[in-house]
Amino acid sequence: MKCKTVVVLFVLNCMGVSSFSQGASDPLDDDFSSPATMANWKWLHSVEGWPDKVRKTEISNGNLVIEPGTSGWFADKNAPFLFKEVNGDFDVRARVKATGLTADVAQTTWSLGGLMVRVPKKSKKDNWVPRDENWLFMTTGVAEVPGKQVVETKYTLNSRSNLKLRDAKADWITLRIVRVGHAFILLTKYDNDKAWTVQDRFYIADWPPVLQVGFNAYTNSMAVPGNILWGDPFRFNSEIFDHLGKVDFRLTVDFITFKKTRQSFQVAGSPGQTWLNQVSKNTLADHAVSNEEILSLLGD
Repeated sequence: MKCKTVVVLFVLNCMGVSSFSQGASDPLDDDFSSPATMANWKWLHSVEGWPDKVRKTEISNGNLVIEPGTSGWFADKNAPFLFKEVNGDFDVRARVKATGLTADVAQTTWSLGGLMVRVPKKSKKDNWVPRDENWLFMTTGVAEVPGKQVVETKYTLNSRSNLKLRDAKADWITLRIVRVGHAFILLTKYDNDKAWTVQDRFYIADWPPVLQVGFNAYTNSMAVPGNILWGDPFRFNSEIFDHLGKVDFRLTVDFITFKKTRQSFQVAGSPGQTWLNQVSKNTLADHAVSNEEILSLLGD
């Protein structure tokens, strides 16, 4: 076990990734104590020209509240996404609570929200092309079973989506995503937990240094007619379908913080193909490395 940890540390110290930085004039952290900080965020629909599918956004009692309309994040389809652009490695954490509009747990399937990391697209609505979505996220809410709270982890590469669902509590939960080079570690912690739980790990070699990081939220996608839902993503993204089914989701966010990863992870320069070949065989995303080792390396 000790030998394996040494190997992982060597790989981390060889990563040529831009270090995380936070500008004083536009801080990444937000405790949502003032509506004025919303000016530092961007909505996907505003950036790319899609219709606004956010039914409600407000700052209330020191929390950010997002209530999405009918939408969904999978394959080529998009939904509300509030983000900032982050350069290099990061350790982002957000304390959130996912509920229905009138109950502690949503009753409409695929009603979830949480932390999302997305590759910026060159195209917008007017010159949209398929198979160009690349992102990963960790959300909480209701998936395929009405009234059953879960944590969902999902990644999409060139608009091909894969997901995992795990049982969860209908309570406040802190979501955490750590980027170390090409490795992305997804963790959760409830308020009374003593340690983080590793939910998933991904190794994605070709994502750029600058990524969009923030909150997504979606609900009621299954109410959209099947020929549109499965066969016409552009129309799914371009039209409002709130008159169908039952929109039933609210994401409440207490805070979001962006920390630097441990200094040993920050190495300047470009290691080139030799490093890429080596690190592809042994990274934080390698499941030969135990979750306990991951937690030790990432810290609390």
